Amino acid sequence: MSSYQLAVAQVLAEADDTGAWRLWPGDPWCMVAPPKHIRRRQGWKLHLSATARSAPRVLENAARVLVAHGCAFKFAVTPKAAAEMNAVRAVRAMSGKFITAYPADDEQLVRLAAELHAVTEGLPGPAILSDRRYQPGSLVHYRFGCFAHPRELNDEGFYEGRLQAPDGTFVPDRREPWFAPPAWAVDPLAEPAPPAGSAPPGGERKRGAPVLLADRYRVRAAINHSNRGGVYRARDERTGEDVLIKEARPHVASGPDGRDARNWLRHEAEVLERLAPGGPGGIVPAVREVFEQGGHVFLVEDLIDGDTLQRWTTDRLERRHGDDGRIPIPAAWELARELVRLVAQVHDAALVLRDFKPSNVMITPQGRPVLVDLEGAVPLDGRAPVIGTRGFSAPEYLAVSGSAPPAPGTSADCFSLGATLLHATAGISPVLAAEDAPARSAGERIAAIVGAAAPGIPALDALAPLVVGLTADIPERWTLAQAADFLRAAPDPDPARRPPKPRPERPAPPPAPHRLLADGLAHLVETMNPDAAYLWPAPRSLPDGDPCNVQLGAAGVLAVLDRAVRCGHRDAEPALRTAADWLDRRLARPERVLPGLYFGRSGSAWALYEAARTLADEPLAARAAAYALAIPLTGRNPDVCHGLAGAGTAQLHLWHATGDVRFAERAGECADGVLRLLAAADGGVDWPVDGDVRAELAGSSLYGFGHGVAGNAAFLLSAARDLDRSDLLDIAIGGGHALAAVADRRGDVALWPKGPGRTERPGLNFWCNGTSGVGTFLVRLWRVTREDRWLDLAEGAARAVYEERWRMGPGSCHGVAGNAELLLDLHEATGDDRHHARARELGDCIALRAARRHGRLLVPDDTLRDMYASYGVGMAGVLDFLLRLTHGGPRSWLVDRPATVPIPGKGR
Repeated sequence: MSSYQLAVAQVLAEADDTGAWRLWPGDPWCMVAPPKHIRRRQGWKLHLSATARSAPRVLENAARVLVAHGCAFKFAVTPKAAAEMNAVRAVRAMSGKFITAYPADDEQLVRLAAELHAVTEGLPGPAILSDRRYQPGSLVHYRFGCFAHPRELNDEGFYEGRLQAPDGTFVPDRREPWFAPPAWAVDPLAEPAPPAGSAPPGGERKRGAPVLLADRYRVRAAINHSNRGGVYRARDERTGEDVLIKEARPHVASGPDGRDARNWLRHEAEVLERLAPGGPGGIVPAVREVFEQGGHVFLVEDLIDGDTLQRWTTDRLERRHGDDGRIPIPAAWELARELVRLVAQVHDAALVLRDFKPSNVMITPQGRPVLVDLEGAVPLDGRAPVIGTRGFSAPEYLAVSGSAPPAPGTSADCFSLGATLLHATAGISPVLAAEDAPARSAGERIAAIVGAAAPGIPALDALAPLVVGLTADIPERWTLAQAADFLRAAPDPDPARRPPKPRPERPAPPPAPHRLLADGLAHLVETMNPDAAYLWPAPRSLPDGDPCNVQLGAAGVLAVLDRAVRCGHRDAEPALRTAADWLDRRLARPERVLPGLYFGRSGSAWALYEAARTLADEPLAARAAAYALAIPLTGRNPDVCHGLAGAGTAQLHLWHATGDVRFAERAGECADGVLRLLAAADGGVDWPVDGDVRAELAGSSLYGFGHGVAGNAAFLLSAARDLDRSDLLDIAIGGGHALAAVADRRGDVALWPKGPGRTERPGLNFWCNGTSGVGTFLVRLWRVTREDRWLDLAEGAARAVYEERWRMGPGSCHGVAGNAELLLDLHEATGDDRHHARARELGDCIALRAARRHGRLLVPDDTLRDMYASYGVGMAGVLDFLLRLTHGGPRSWLVDRPATVPIPGKGR
């Protein structure tokens, strides 16, 4: 038991000698309930905040009150969990909540609020942004929301709490970082205080209201918001200059020593003054002022024009400057020199940065780097809680324990510098999934990635010895002096003419696909839990979704096990049976059924039917087919992932598989439904004027396959071919012309943005929302029409994803595996072995990200940190690609074969 659990258990033992109260820990909450407790569906509930210092006393005092009133409650299960909920990067809408109480009614809430305030008055704790404070300065807050968190799928396929209005209708229980109860929820407290966090400009004020800080600084824009507070661009009314203002809220990220975000912001000001610039060429922004207002601390500093190094790198690698998408060697070399100089100056001031990374470096319009966000910098001889960013901070320092260990040596910043240069020169993330003992070192693993990637990336190739040297393990890690010596000579862009430099030993080749397949499949078999709510654990980084779907649930993994068994991996057959039976039982439960292929249940029926065929289980196949025929072909979404295009694709597949004409009829119904939804859409894509462009698909809001034009058109293309509907073929071809009209041709590369007016990344080379998905459709359009224009564009998309292979995560939806499927599509369509060879290279990129867990090599999910089975963002989608790479076969979740069953009277 944690210290918190022991404290509550003691309170329960003193108040209830029968032991009837229940206490059961979870993650991150520990629940406490009285005998025969039945939680209400919804209502006003209480939250109490606390700091690391005040938490034990807050919990003990509050628990005595709540137990005395027979009120159920929950609390953060451990001090670590409580700290995470109140950390600088905690989700603002959920932050600060240490205890949640569930009153039986509003009368009890009023009594509890008064008593809880009395027993915690004067103790420190942060404001809870989603709630209203009971009184100014009180730890007691309240909001209206779900008690029992009814699990209902929303239109996106995720579970959400839903509130029932007095008229019987339902609305989502949204947690915003401001107090926002439903209009019909009457506040039971007669004299409510102003909303928590309403002191300007904490981000909780009414939008549009002017903000003047310190009677001097007029806030013009919020650059970002975090749990710590906002970062603002403001105008100094006295000087007329623009400045940057950083805010720290009281008691956020408070440690055992009582220091919180305000102390660290004041500390940052001291660091900036210690590194104060002597003029415009300084290495840090100058401090203008530090002041306090409404309990919040504000740091005013020079506004540094330019982009972060992270954005600077992205812009150049994505050809926004008209180049070839590669950072020139001289530019990379000069950047490395400047960064070495900056870090050396910090060390000369007897400071260590601890959290040096691309987002903490600004590049001015003149190309000069400036250090920003230096709250993590501490004296070399000081002590402080460990902070840092995985991948960019020295791993040996992040592993240090203790509340305030000694500051790391300068070698920690050397690692961060090497990791930053790896990202800056090649866009490669240095984040590595943790390994079990005996683990390979970070230096060894980064060297393997650099060794494989550098030959195709000139800037990284030139700086490879520096990057590998700076990220090496101690004591081999390079010092700044060694780095400066390496960079002293001018680089020669011709590798043949460069003087020999120390280089790492040739790294071992990446693991073969068969090793990743064997280990990955064994992991899927071992981690399956038929007694759990999710057959495989769901990713913690995403909301809870449908446990039966393809994207995050059991169906996607089931389909991969099925493919593995059909490819000869017979060890997976018992798991296939278990998973199929689990999905069969789970689909029988009453629940909202969404039509989509990935987030809905169409993919579930598809996967279950194919597994039943592999298992030669005719009754199971019949149940799967019946389930597919019962999926509602309604809804407001036309796309593949969530809507009718995905449902129609599954219906087409099942028609081919069963010969049941009802599936063909339903596929046609889906096609008509897609067109109706797109015609009725309010806005959508904006096509350039072109005589070949059809208007029917313009109701799509995005270009990619999962959610936009490419996927909708691909379904219509398949339906046109299989159902003999020339009208659908014309529309699909029109979609090709429309996508061609918005293609961004840069040499032999073709790129598509996420959608019209979208600025996230012009070269967003994902399957679901970008270039890879568009190419997936265009290669199929070429196979039907044999018009070379479509093949040319598809190959341009393939070149784009090949060039981006080192910058992507491993996954199917947003990463390398999904992109590599396009290369296999082109190999299958054209017979050109170069596409297959490049797909294998993408497989090597995935393999080098694998981590050793329990004696196996396992591929991490999109975060590069964790291992999850999920098809769209985790291991299963990667294994699906590797199965196709090594054994061949069609691409999953598409209908690429011609129709074999005629439909009388369906030609148009």
